[in-house]
Amino acid sequence: MSHQSLINAKSVPIPTRPPTFPARPIRGGKLELAPKKSGIWFAEPKYNGWRALVHTPTGAMWNRHGQRLTIEREFESALDRLRPLAESGLVWADCESLERRHQIGRGSLVVLDWIPESGSPTYEERRKFLAALVETECLSTGEWQSFPENGLFLPPSVRDEGNAMPDFYADLKAINRRLRCDFFEGVVMKRGNAPYPVQLRSDTEECRAAIKHRFVN
Repeated sequence: MSHQSLINAKSVPIPTRPPTFPARPIRGGKLELAPKKSGIWFAEPKYNGWRALVHTPTGAMWNRHGQRLTIEREFESALDRLRPLAESGLVWADCESLERRHQIGRGSLVVLDWIPESGSPTYEERRKFLAALVETECLSTGEWQSFPENGLFLPPSVRDEGNAMPDFYADLKAINRRLRCDFFEGVVMKRGNAPYPVQLRSDTEECRAAIKHRFVN
C-alpha cells in the first residue's frame, strides 16, 4: 500500500499549513571563537539536509518557508514510523530530511524537535519526550560507520560543560573527513529552559534560544 493510500485510509485531513515556521537559530560563528554561554545549553549536530515540518498523522511535509514539499514519497518508510507516534502526542515534528545533497542516509528523517500543540515545555522536557519515542542516531558519537537509509532518528544531545562542546565539534569534523562528505555542518546549541518558538510572523525570524556554529562561516 502506498504512502498516499495510507493517508486516505486514515481519513485524517491534511492541515492547510503548519502551526509555526521552524525554529531558526542565530549565527554564532565558529565554536572555537564563541564566548561562553550563560545558563544550561545543549548541542546537537547540524546535518546537511533539508528542513521539514511533518504532520505525523498524514505524513504531509512543509519546508522552512511554509510550502508543501513534493518529496514525501521519498521518505515513505520514515513517515510510516512517525505516524503511530501521533497517538503519543507527537503530532508535529520539526525534522531534517536527508536527501539529494549527498548519498548518506537518504530517505531518513532526523527529528530535531517536537512542536507541542499546547503548553510550553522546555527543550529538556521535549528531549525527554522524544527520547522515549525515537531511536538516537549513533554516527555522531562514532558508534556507527555510516547513517542508515530510510530510517527515523533523534540527534544526540550533548550538554555544554567542561570540554564536551569542543570535543564534540572536533569529532563531527573528523567523521566528515572519514566519510569524505560534509554530512555534518557544525552544531546547533539550544538553551535548556527554552520553549519551542511558535511563530507565524516570518520565515526569517531568528530564535535567540538556538545558536548555530558552522564549520565554515
